[in-house]
Amino acid sequence: MVAVIALLAILAVFGASIVVISTSQQIGAALDLQGVRAYHAARGGVEWAMYQVLRNGRSCADLQGKTLAYGANLAGFSVTVGCRSSSHEEGSTPVTVFTVSATGCNEAACPTGGTPGTTYVERQLRLTLGSN
Repeated sequence: MVAVIALLAILAVFGASIVVISTSQQIGAALDLQGVRAYHAARGGVEWAMYQVLRNGRSCADLQGKTLAYGANLAGFSVTVGCRSSSHEEGSTPVTVFTVSATGCNEAACPTGGTPGTTYVERQLRLTLGSN
């Protein structure tokens, strides 16, 4: 009888450890997916800002702090765009250098550091480009 109880206790501990390992693996995989989604949200923000600066002729002041929300596959994610510009002389050619940053996260406004009790994920991309 003692051997049966000891065996059941060992099996219960083994079963509980399998559940804990499985749960942590599931959480890790979900966070990996959220990280990829945050990366793509940030990438979309950088590409949007580049288009606005290079094709629409908007200034960095127009883009600074702009928050964009996503739908479809990135529903629940948003991106906050930052932009700086500076003018330089390249020989006799004037060149404007733009530094665009985008922070994508799974909150309504990035970067807030997350709401307590949630799994906050954010990714940030920065791009420097020149235009004459």
